[in-house]
Amino acid sequence: MTKYGYARVSTIKQDLTEQIDQIKSKGVDTNNIFAEKITGTRSDRPEWLKLAQTVQPGDEIIATKLDRLGRSLQVILKEIHDLTAKQVTITIGNMTFDNTTPTGKLMLNVMGSFAEFERDMIVDRMQSGRTYKRKTDPNYREGRKRKLTPEMAAAMRNYYRNHTQKETAKAFNVSPRTIGNYSRKPN
Repeated sequence: MTKYGYARVSTIKQDLTEQIDQIKSKGVDTNNIFAEKITGTRSDRPEWLKLAQTVQPGDEIIATKLDRLGRSLQVILKEIHDLTAKQVTITIGNMTFDNTTPTGKLMLNVMGSFAEFERDMIVDRMQSGRTYKRKTDPNYREGRKRKLTPEMAAAMRNYYRNHTQKETAKAFNVSPRTIGNYSRKPN
């Protein structure tokens, strides 16, 4: 029996250290920890897929929280069902899920429902915040902040008339793609 760990955060800016430390404290060797920075809504998570192919019957997968396995109840249940069918034990935090017993199935469904509920609440709060901001702030704009002010964009377009896209990008400290995007926009 080999213990494996799985750690995941949703964005590049987030840190995996706390999850990895918790997994190590459960006796998992550092070489057996699969970690990635990718959203749980994606089904093509490379490290998770690699882990699922690596485990053998009798092995154990340890994760810190149930929502690390996926964001929806349907995805979480499928992942756990597939692994328990391979006779792999799943431990989340301090709970081991035995999907073969009625109590184990109930606990898994309840915990998975809470993980999905938590994600839905986060999305709802974000949407409410955006809606409020749109109503109260006439200058509010979703998405990334613009790289260039309108004045800089006009100067860049003027410069671009006599220079290559690459030269313009270097002069204005932006990517060539940004030059292309701004050159198509109206003044």
